Amino acid sequence: MDKVIIASVEDRLTVAAILVKNDYTVRQGKQLRPGKKSYEYYLEYTLNDKPKQAAGE
Repeated sequence: MDKVIIASVEDRLTVAAILVKNDYTVRQGKQLRPGKKSYEYYLEYTLNDKPKQAAGE
């Protein structure tokens, strides 16, 4: 999964909505910043595989 760090809640929701509409699987998370006591928030995303068509379709 690819990852993008986005601090603003509104921006994360907007980007997540765009990705979902374009057939991506999206999840959000947080992790401690290296050497800090605060968190950074991110989205992880991956493009969904297109379904294979059955023979004769």
